[in-house]
Amino acid sequence: MNKKVFTLCLGLLVLTGCVNRDEIYANPPQELIDGVNKLMPAASEFVHDAQKEALKNGQPLTDAQIVIAKEMGVQHPEKVRVYYVDKLPAPTDPELLEIAKRVGYTNPNMAGYAYGYGIWIHHRYKNQRDLLPHELVHVKQAEELGLTEQTRQYLIQMFIYGYYNAPMEKEARQATAHLL
Repeated sequence: MNKKVFTLCLGLLVLTGCVNRDEIYANPPQELIDGVNKLMPAASEFVHDAQKEALKNGQPLTDAQIVIAKEMGVQHPEKVRVYYVDKLPAPTDPELLEIAKRVGYTNPNMAGYAYGYGIWIHHRYKNQRDLLPHELVHVKQAEELGLTEQTRQYLIQMFIYGYYNAPMEKEARQATAHLL
């Protein structure tokens, strides 16, 4: 109960701009670390399963997409698979799904996700010029951190910044801004 109250209060302070999010991210409170650690088994299973499915069913990058992947910093573009779907994956763990919805990660307007080398893109956004490069930045992040640690950092960022302002999301938007 106290952890939920703390998280709610922290969230309200962050959303209203009463605290410096970067300071919190640099030194996250133990309650936040504990909460993320509690979610990690379900989150890790979800992202690894989503990566496996995309790698199994997705398409390799074209030669032109490999050039883009390298421009976005991907070290091993030959490992990337893009899985075009009618429905993007969502966590099945109830607590993880609730949090994903609350921070804006899972919503009907999402266009795509990257899970390691597996990229999921909703069919209706297939031709969105900046989407694949954006997701390729997330592939680069997973290469640098490892998928499990990227997931941990992403969760922490979601709690502190929310989806739109998370540093990993900002990095991807900045790297692809010239494509808009």
